[in-house]
Amino acid sequence: MSPMIRLCILTSPAYPMRTNRPDKCLDDYDLVIIGGGCSGLSLATAICELAKTPEHVPQTLIIEPRSYYTDDRSWCFWERKGGIHSKLIEKSWSAWEFSSNTLSHRHRSDKGWKYHYVPSIRFYDHAEKLLTQNPKMTLLVDSCVSDIFPVVSGIEVEIESQVTSTYPRKRKIAAQQIVDTRIPEGVDFSDATLKQVFFGFEVKTNKEHQFDDVALVMKDMRVDDKGFLFDYVLPFGRDSLLIELTRFAADYMPPESLRDGALELVKRVCGNDDFKIIREESGVIPMGMQYSVEPADTRWIHAGIGVGAARPSTGYAFKRIQQWANHCAKGILLKGNVEQFSSNSALLTWMDNIFLRAIRENPSLAPVLFMSLARGVHPDSLLRFLTDIPSKRDLLAIIWSLPKLRLIQCALGEICARIRTGRREQAWFR
Repeated sequence: MSPMIRLCILTSPAYPMRTNRPDKCLDDYDLVIIGGGCSGLSLATAICELAKTPEHVPQTLIIEPRSYYTDDRSWCFWERKGGIHSKLIEKSWSAWEFSSNTLSHRHRSDKGWKYHYVPSIRFYDHAEKLLTQNPKMTLLVDSCVSDIFPVVSGIEVEIESQVTSTYPRKRKIAAQQIVDTRIPEGVDFSDATLKQVFFGFEVKTNKEHQFDDVALVMKDMRVDDKGFLFDYVLPFGRDSLLIELTRFAADYMPPESLRDGALELVKRVCGNDDFKIIREESGVIPMGMQYSVEPADTRWIHAGIGVGAARPSTGYAFKRIQQWANHCAKGILLKGNVEQFSSNSALLTWMDNIFLRAIRENPSLAPVLFMSLARGVHPDSLLRFLTDIPSKRDLLAIIWSLPKLRLIQCALGEICARIRTGRREQAWFR
């Protein structure tokens, strides 16, 4: 329920990016990955980790426009003990809390679930080390794709690069398959039912703070004249915190518009001058998009946020991206085929859409909905729902805990909207 993926701008120190073998770039590749962010690097590292030997790795080029990494975002997710991401985790919490007005609900799992924090720089560093060790992986930075031309024998990719004086500024390469992590043409995040907008600071306090070792994933849920908002506070240590202000907005809001509010929040938490800002992060996450990106060529697929990597009702994406990356890597290594993101189940999508529609139409209902879930659903049932693996009993518990009348009205509205959309599509088809 807290921001899961960070599409961020940071003011942290730059981290030099090691470019693998830039002067040895080939003309032909088995696989080209456009974008060396979370989705692109997750796929590349999954291929390296799952391949039986380095020789089994396909000749791969990752094209990344940045010239260096910064600690530019943080990813959080719930997972049980022994998860595949343990080497990336910097901090974990065994308890998490939801609060509104004077009420709070603290959750713990009976099944070993914890809330985990991954700083992006740790993820980037891990990925770069793996790629550097594999001779068939090339990370080309300061570069972007200007055009793509599918042909019978493969796919031609036109690259513009600023890597070195000896590397051509413009060149064409051939790829057998492409995984494109850019936002597809035709996908407009302003069409999302809601936008999760956040701005936050990682701070060092001059004295020990008073928080328990609990992830405050939705703190002080409230509504003002601009809609629903809440605080997000992660205590890293006795003198270190991540503090964010988050809004669910029907219309686009620039994250920078939350800066002053986020800074006031930090001052309230830490004291007016009793802290030092280490870094900042901000972003917008689409919630409730109708994705319909079907590849015109099965050799060229899209991945990432632009094709539904984030869970519609929460914005959670990191764990879903890792699951897709492992699935896609296995498809490449075993069958030689790239694999698209799996669609959300129809039932979960429908439930998410009703939930988001209710909040969009009546923001004051949001604290009631979230607190009803926190109060009325067992933590493990709620976690299975949030991580896309609910049982029928979990779904019944979710439905039973929520106020019925308003959600029934939104469900009817969602059905009518689907009927109208279907009619438009049929008219277009004719």
